[in-house]
Amino acid sequence: MLKGITWYTERMIPEISLGGLMILVTTRTVQYNLLKMRDKYLHTNCLAALANMSAEFTQLHPYVCQRLVGLFEVLARTHARANNELSAVEEALRILLEVINSCLSNQLIHNTNLVYTLLYKREVFDPFRKHPAFQDVVQNIDMVIEYFSSKLEKEEEQSGDVNTVLARVQHAALQWPRNRLKKFPELKFKYVEEEKPEEFFVPYVWTLVAQFSGLHFDAFSLKQS
Repeated sequence: MLKGITWYTERMIPEISLGGLMILVTTRTVQYNLLKMRDKYLHTNCLAALANMSAEFTQLHPYVCQRLVGLFEVLARTHARANNELSAVEEALRILLEVINSCLSNQLIHNTNLVYTLLYKREVFDPFRKHPAFQDVVQNIDMVIEYFSSKLEKEEEQSGDVNTVLARVQHAALQWPRNRLKKFPELKFKYVEEEKPEEFFVPYVWTLVAQFSGLHFDAFSLKQS
């Protein structure tokens, strides 16, 4: 476990696993890219990295779960107003849904914080339940939400206390039937290098150097070279 991550300033986190920190940084990178840079290459590769790890997510920190579902919210809002970039946003939404589904399918009992977050934010999936591009994956997530909702509703003593609800979710997770969810192919993304990758990477790297190095560059000269 890592303690005292002072450089992560978005929120004070006393303790977090290295894997959880990687997820936080990756989701934050995707969100920043969507809002500021709008570089399809960057967010596709970040989401692919999350997808490759998703089957091994365990004991996710509550804030990590909030950021995962929060990223889905950002993508959902972008999807609602997207025009020219609709296909790219739908691809990102699909990958993120598959990341959540993969985590639930493989490690649900070890990720009750994610289940709790899904229960709390269940309405974000409403626009996608009947969407042909997403409904098969959303059905799995809905099954999880419905199962745990029904377990919580059966409790004689209803409580809004986070710790009490989470304890009940953890207890219900022990009874979760593992074969309940629809099976999907294992998430596995592989980077395939193009025939002439330098045509993309050289201008891309120089653009980053010019923007963030703090050194003065003649933009016209860079274009000419």
